[in-house]
Amino acid sequence: MTLNIDALSTVKGNAQRWRDSTASFGYVSRTLHWVTAALVTLQFTVVLAWKGLGENALTLMLASIGPHGSLGILILLVTLVRIGWAWHNRQHRPPPPPGISGILSRSAHCAFYTLLIVLPAIALLRQYGRGGVLQFYGMQILPEAERDIAWMMAPAGFLHSPLSWLLLALIIGHVIMALAHRFWVKDKIVARMMG
Repeated sequence: MTLNIDALSTVKGNAQRWRDSTASFGYVSRTLHWVTAALVTLQFTVVLAWKGLGENALTLMLASIGPHGSLGILILLVTLVRIGWAWHNRQHRPPPPPGISGILSRSAHCAFYTLLIVLPAIALLRQYGRGGVLQFYGMQILPEAERDIAWMMAPAGFLHSPLSWLLLALIIGHVIMALAHRFWVKDKIVARMMG
């Protein structure tokens, strides 16, 4: 019985593509990044459509694809998986850029992760505090109850909207910086997440 060295190295190479390396992010990190981007984009699309157009066929269709609460829970879950995966790969991830650029990059990413956890968490706390039914894509997680717990509802009432707009500003800045790295600086920063 002979071992096919080329086949083994191909299998090993394919397995390594799933994990992060110092040169680029692996398939899992890239998939989680783009899934998060899609979910957050859908969330903001639904919210902005409702704010701009009110209730109509388009906004009802968007809301049926991505109910605000369900999308928030899904974003929270994906973010927790991303943090776990990043922690698991922490020794193998591409390093941040040197200098002030790296400091700003790390700070922005910490802000992203914080907001992607805090926003849905305080919204869930508010929903529980006011006794509203909690559903995840039609599955009832908590039934409606007679509650009015002010301290649970207050953080979301005070912070949910401003923090959402802060998240949107960070996203716009993130996209602008990615484009600047790609077309102005012409370095390999964007390629690490694009593959």
